[in-house]
Amino acid sequence: MNTNVKEILVIGLGLIGSSIAKVSREKGIKVHGFDINEDSLKHALENNIIDESFGSIEEINNKNLASYIDLIVIAVSPEATKNIVNEIENLWNSDVTITDTASVKAHLLFKDISNLVLSHPIAGSDKSGVLGADENLFTGKKTVICNPFNAERSHIQRLEDFWKFVMQMRVSEMSVKDHDLMFAMTSHLPHLISYALIDSIRLSSKDVKDNVGGGLKEFIRLSGSNPEMWRDIFELNDKNIIKSLASFQLSINNLLELMTKTKELPEIFSHSDLLKKELEDIKKYKEDTF
Repeated sequence: MNTNVKEILVIGLGLIGSSIAKVSREKGIKVHGFDINEDSLKHALENNIIDESFGSIEEINNKNLASYIDLIVIAVSPEATKNIVNEIENLWNSDVTITDTASVKAHLLFKDISNLVLSHPIAGSDKSGVLGADENLFTGKKTVICNPFNAERSHIQRLEDFWKFVMQMRVSEMSVKDHDLMFAMTSHLPHLISYALIDSIRLSSKDVKDNVGGGLKEFIRLSGSNPEMWRDIFELNDKNIIKSLASFQLSINNLLELMTKTKELPEIFSHSDLLKKELEDIKKYKEDTF
């Protein structure tokens, strides 16, 4: 295994954090863990997801930790990520590499910290929490790395090697601005739409539970994600999400107009063809892109 990471600390043992811990431990890395939920911490210890635990952030915020921990992964909600980075300031500009897993980055405004490199592993599941820990969650997926704090190259290399050789992921680099705009469109908007669709069904007062097709099931999966985390994402990346939502609204209005015009004679056939072409163009883009 081509990595110099021998010992890590995972802060936050939800789905992402516990899965990182599980994979790392299986690859022979010693794993320390911390979670404010004592039951999650206990489960992780009892089920060999982590080797040892910390009792508090105050205990972690110790310069001596950098003498034996190679990497700290902060795997909590976006707002909590910012708070934790501030709370471990004694480890700034030290030998330990610090990273996160949040899907929005622009709110992480710090002065230059030479050992902080931001990460976004693009992986998920319909499961949640430490009970969903999955050693296959990251295999073959992609991680985006952002370096807005001019971190030292040694920390970037250590982090890239960890994601590549331990987590078995592909790695690319992106600016924070590009990252937040990209994932507003490809991740945050789909989740927002899923919440809106489920809400529209709820408000319709129709009992649909025995009539759910495959398409709706995927929306149900998305809308089942952690509400606290997604509230943070929607608030922190609101400007980019609004841009993406406005673009989506234009597409919906275009499709609505085409569908409406198919009902109007004598142009029914020409507009029907336009609608068919629009759907075919969308399908082709999907096949070429995804």
